[in-house]
Amino acid sequence: MKVVICGANQIGYNIASYLAAEENDIIIIDESPDLIGYVRETLDVQAVVGRGSNPDLLEELAGNDTDILIAVMVSDEHNIIACQIAQSLLNIPVKIAHIRNQSYLNSRWLDKTIHNFPIDYIISPERQVAQVILSNLKIPGVMEVLHLKNSEAVVLFLHFDEHSPMNNIPLRQIGEQFSGLPFRILGIFRSDQFIIPQAHDYLQSGDDVYVLVERDKLPRFLAVFGIKSEPLGKIIIAGGGNVGLYLAQGILREMPEVSLKVIENNRERARFLAEALENVVVLHGNVIDLNVMKEAKVSQTDMLVSVTNDDAANILSSLLGKSLGVPRVTTLVSNMMYPKFLPSLGVDSILNPGFITISTILNHIRRGSIRTAHVLQGQVGEIFEANVPSDSKLIGEKFALLNIHEKSIVGGIVRDGVFYIPSSEEFIEEDDHLILLVNNTYIGRVEKMLRSRNE
Repeated sequence: MKVVICGANQIGYNIASYLAAEENDIIIIDESPDLIGYVRETLDVQAVVGRGSNPDLLEELAGNDTDILIAVMVSDEHNIIACQIAQSLLNIPVKIAHIRNQSYLNSRWLDKTIHNFPIDYIISPERQVAQVILSNLKIPGVMEVLHLKNSEAVVLFLHFDEHSPMNNIPLRQIGEQFSGLPFRILGIFRSDQFIIPQAHDYLQSGDDVYVLVERDKLPRFLAVFGIKSEPLGKIIIAGGGNVGLYLAQGILREMPEVSLKVIENNRERARFLAEALENVVVLHGNVIDLNVMKEAKVSQTDMLVSVTNDDAANILSSLLGKSLGVPRVTTLVSNMMYPKFLPSLGVDSILNPGFITISTILNHIRRGSIRTAHVLQGQVGEIFEANVPSDSKLIGEKFALLNIHEKSIVGGIVRDGVFYIPSSEEFIEEDDHLILLVNNTYIGRVEKMLRSRNE
């Protein structure tokens, strides 16, 4: 697959890095010689200095065989122009644009104009990050919630400590003991290893686990596995930028019973937030200032969510909150190296906006019958959802074909509207909705297996 990425900022770099690892043909363009120099030093891609909205440059680099153009430059207008060139001049099939200006994203305006845009998919990382955090807040005992296209099931990312009642029990035994509770452990982070478990494996204290659960059985699952998930009464958002604003608006809309405070360091921005958010206490101050945190009565809150534009401020404010007695903290961290040590410091949930953005883009570019793709922590793999079309090569094959040791696992399926966990000896049928976890070294192989006979 040939992909042209306009913009070598953090978003563009992360996308290029991820797609290049799958041996795609990647071209990345940026006006900054420094950014392009860094790309050339660290990635095996073609990196070119120039403006991504320059028609001559795009025509030269994209040619007539580019599959996807991804425009993530700083200027929304340049992103729109690049997509227009890709459509009108180069006939590129898929065009994705990062749009920052929220005026463009106003639903009243966008609904009337989107069909006239030369853009197939718009991404707005700030809104998407806020939506992911909002979903997590609704199940506060988990580190992350992955909502699937098919609403019968949900994937949770959980931490198991020494108090977990399921520690050191083989997974087969747990499944037999709770046969009426449809779930499957998909993957386990243990120390520096990522494990796709088998029936004889077991959970240990300190494990971070991806688990697929039937949505209707979620409360029972959390109770059985000792996951405390009491509703939140008080939340403090540290950082009133776009992510903080969208998150606050989402909480007001979907969790109206919550008492909400926002801390913002910029005086003018704090004034704007106070006017924009009804029934929200907005405090002007530094999120890593002890006196500000005490004024916000952070020790009395149920959850602190740190979403400033600075990783260090997010980490320090989370640790400060923990030291003052906050039961749970969620931290937004862009640097992919930080999450490795933060859990040991007491940070309950760590979100990387890069992973969220990559997942959003993958949803639009994965081939075959794949409907959604979620990037796992550490980029060790993905969780796929895929429908089995009538001409699929998989029909009549056993699920064992997709259950490959340390490479992939079918977590569950939805068949005729019913979610259940298939055995490896059962057969794949037309219209099955598959939910799989796939190791990053095996993604290309599984993607090909999920294609129809005509692809």
